[in-house]
Amino acid sequence: MHRIALRLVVALLTFVVGVTVSSLFNFNSSHKSGRCVAPAPAAVLVASPSLDEMVIMSGGILNGKAVSKPAPDYPPIAKAARAQGTVVVQIVVSEEGDVVSAQAVSGHPLLQAAAVAASRQAKFTPTRLNGVPVKIAGTLTYNFFLE
Repeated sequence: MHRIALRLVVALLTFVVGVTVSSLFNFNSSHKSGRCVAPAPAAVLVASPSLDEMVIMSGGILNGKAVSKPAPDYPPIAKAARAQGTVVVQIVVSEEGDVVSAQAVSGHPLLQAAAVAASRQAKFTPTRLNGVPVKIAGTLTYNFFLE
């Protein structure tokens, strides 16, 4: 999936700038003569992604968009260590509204696993783009405070 995203970025740069990225670093014989010749725009062929590799939209903070967002269990070891604070979890939501990927990106290490486990149980209304269901990436925030 990352390779397709990288290819897309390179293709977009090539299209917008009109030169291939490799030509930006390729000093050819035109520089030896003292004059600079702009390279011809490159043609780019980008394969369309398969159905399993559809483009993921960014949804920002998804807390308010969840149909259900279970509260995480407070880990006993975190309570004993008096760990508290906010944990941010990066998620990917499938076309059906299920969380298919979750990874903590910030927060106390003793609280991250509980937040990730809770985020995997969250449910969302499917996101549609031009009537077609799409995956969406965003974050969920969990606050852990001792009483």
